[in-house]
Amino acid sequence: MKNPRAFLFALVVALVATFAQCRYVHQREQDLLYETAPMMTLVAKRDILDNVRLDETMVELVEVPRRWQQPKALTSTELIRDQISAVPILTGEQIVATKLVTADEAGLALYVPKGLRAISLDVSVFNAVGGHIRPGNHVDILGTFDFGTGEKSDVRTVTVMQDVWVLSVVDDIGRITTRDVVTMPPEGQPMVQKEPSPSELLGNSATITVGVRPSEAQKLVLAQQIGDLTISLRSLWEMPEPVALDHATVASTLGLVQQVRYRSGPRYRVIEGGGF
Repeated sequence: MKNPRAFLFALVVALVATFAQCRYVHQREQDLLYETAPMMTLVAKRDILDNVRLDETMVELVEVPRRWQQPKALTSTELIRDQISAVPILTGEQIVATKLVTADEAGLALYVPKGLRAISLDVSVFNAVGGHIRPGNHVDILGTFDFGTGEKSDVRTVTVMQDVWVLSVVDDIGRITTRDVVTMPPEGQPMVQKEPSPSELLGNSATITVGVRPSEAQKLVLAQQIGDLTISLRSLWEMPEPVALDHATVASTLGLVQQVRYRSGPRYRVIEGGGF
């Protein structure tokens, strides 16, 4: 051997390279084994609608490679106890915690932003856009008040507040509550869901709850006591900046200079004695 030192160097390099390659292959093998390790995962056995309380008949445990197991996927049927589907879940879809809520978590207080207060307004389908107001909408609150004295009236309609966030309509908070939970029919039978019409949801007399600052809450309470409130629905494309408005008076509305006595009374007729 002409150059034993070069041979030894080449041999050492070959051994180091072989060791590094073997270590890399072993590490990759371990990584692949880890990623493909079967994990018991809950999946839906059937299509599950939203607002449905889950039970063991709707789900099953299957083995899913760890790599394909979704984040927060449930791994035991015990974990669906008292859980309600927040969104529809399709057959074969993994049951993940982010798609479930509990009835206790769905109370209104959980969704009132910090710094705001929830105040309910006594309204009807007639002065609340025909009942087409939904949680999450933004509205303006108008009030009609009599500024007159004695027999002289001075009726004005003013915009009390603008761009007010609606938290709930009656008991609909736009999120799942115990009231919304439905029962799944036997497999193969369709579920019949009756969506209430706007007037059915609001009724002749009901409440719309809005989120306002504490100082605004005081004003709304007073406004309800001294006048009649009307809700005006804002467009989804409306900018949040307030609009400068003048009071609507009898003179500006009807073109009458003299004052008109405002008569407020019940919007129904009482029939006595059984006659018509």
